[in-house]
Amino acid sequence: MKRRLLLILLFSASTNLFAGDVVRSYLVGTRHSSRQSVERIARGDDSAVGPGRNVQLFDIVDAYRADLTDDEANALSRSPEVRYVEDDAPRYAFGLPSHVAANELRDVNGQTIPWGVKAVNAPSVWAATRGASINVAVLDTGIDLHHPDLQAAYAGGFNTYSSETAAPADDDGHGTHVSGTIAATDNNIGVVGVAPGVRLWAVRVLRNNGSGASGGSSNIVAGIQWVIQQKQSQGGDWIISMSLGSCSPSITEGAAVSSAINAGILVVAAAGNHVPEQADVCNATTSNGYHVSYPAAYSGVVAVAAVDSKLNVADFSNFGPQVAISGPGVDVLSTVPLGTGSISSVMTSSGTIASQSLDGSPRGSVTDVFIDCGLGKTAADFPAAVNGHIALIKRGDVSFATKVKNAQDAGATAVIVYNKDDSGLGFTLTGDPADAGHVWPLTVAISLEDGQALLAHPGTVTVQYSKDDYESLDGTSMATPHVTAAAALAWSVAPNVTAAAVKQALLSTSHDLGDPGVDSLTGYGLVDALAAAKLLNPALFRPPIVGRYPGRRGH
Repeated sequence: MKRRLLLILLFSASTNLFAGDVVRSYLVGTRHSSRQSVERIARGDDSAVGPGRNVQLFDIVDAYRADLTDDEANALSRSPEVRYVEDDAPRYAFGLPSHVAANELRDVNGQTIPWGVKAVNAPSVWAATRGASINVAVLDTGIDLHHPDLQAAYAGGFNTYSSETAAPADDDGHGTHVSGTIAATDNNIGVVGVAPGVRLWAVRVLRNNGSGASGGSSNIVAGIQWVIQQKQSQGGDWIISMSLGSCSPSITEGAAVSSAINAGILVVAAAGNHVPEQADVCNATTSNGYHVSYPAAYSGVVAVAAVDSKLNVADFSNFGPQVAISGPGVDVLSTVPLGTGSISSVMTSSGTIASQSLDGSPRGSVTDVFIDCGLGKTAADFPAAVNGHIALIKRGDVSFATKVKNAQDAGATAVIVYNKDDSGLGFTLTGDPADAGHVWPLTVAISLEDGQALLAHPGTVTVQYSKDDYESLDGTSMATPHVTAAAALAWSVAPNVTAAAVKQALLSTSHDLGDPGVDSLTGYGLVDALAAAKLLNPALFRPPIVGRYPGRRGH
């Protein structure tokens, strides 16, 4: 009855909302428990405006979330029950389309171990542990509960956008991708994660808003609160993984993160990306546009930078003194919601070449001989023999749309574009609004090296572009789950050590990158799951003694 009365007070409060007033989400810090302070404010004891609408109470911090107009927020900040009123800071997923030539092809008839899983030395730990007994909570867009590579690992979850009984279904794909890097099952299909034996918990704190996955710091606080409650009720070792953030700090969110760390939970978060695709993450007028994002920048959090397959820091990876460690974050192959991924390739008589479809290309498959069409700048570049066959065109001088239209005019049935240098393959056919509605032929891009190899061995090829349940993405979002899962492997061999000890093991055993010693770009270096596990439990990794023990009689 008391809870019902409180809810009546909350929803009937703040009745001075006038038509035209803009209502926004705010976080309100209270001087007592949020429940106690809100009761007083709702009764009008300490504020004439009331606590706001759609109030959400937090137990792990003295704060609550509410919808308020700016005038209400200013008035509420003067209440004796209120310590601060702050914006519900936006939070964004830090995943990006992969714009590089693929490092590996997914084995469509078996299972692929992604390059990042190998780079962090995970397979070398699997004989000892695969992360059993460790709980990993992924605060993200949720998870595809039907994906065959994730069903075995999934232990449960929470949806901050709905009731506690609503499944944290993924409406974006980002959370499913992150989850696959951590825990994809070793089942001879698709991919395998760094720690395929962990208990995976999906906490939906972001959702697809039409232009990508985003949410508010209030969702992060609610998600962290749920994880703390699970640890309190179930016990065990817990890791929170957050491949999200923005430049704006939040007092409430920072306090929630501290609560998690104080509860013995290891917190890992992405350093952030500075790329045009996510320009709205950081205000261009601020001085911290490239600095480590929040929540990664809070004290005690393991902030993760991204490196590529050559162990160079990714050009999008944010930097600063808070960067603790690095993980693979470029061209990371992992799970996505069923049927939402894509796979493209060029199959030749000598093997299969990794390719990337151009934005705007239809899916399909074409098998035929290919014809060298040079740069494809004008009709003169296309020999008559290309009619009814596949055009091979080099990148350069004119737009991809122009090249492909020229190939269409010459009668080509498909197009392969090969690069002019070692840059990425993020090519598009849809840059000109005037081309809206144009029907393009099947078009894929390959590397310069592969293009030159094709030219040296002309013949029949098969160009394919189809739906898939897996996708390669870039971002510090992709680096973070590598570090999270490496921590799970290390903790699993020494389950009685503290989260702080696991963190220190990760940092002290990482492989130095860039400038000697810890630096602002890569932190202590590339995470090494095997080295961290050995440090925490060296006896488990000692080679067996063969023969008699020295010093025994008769030896």
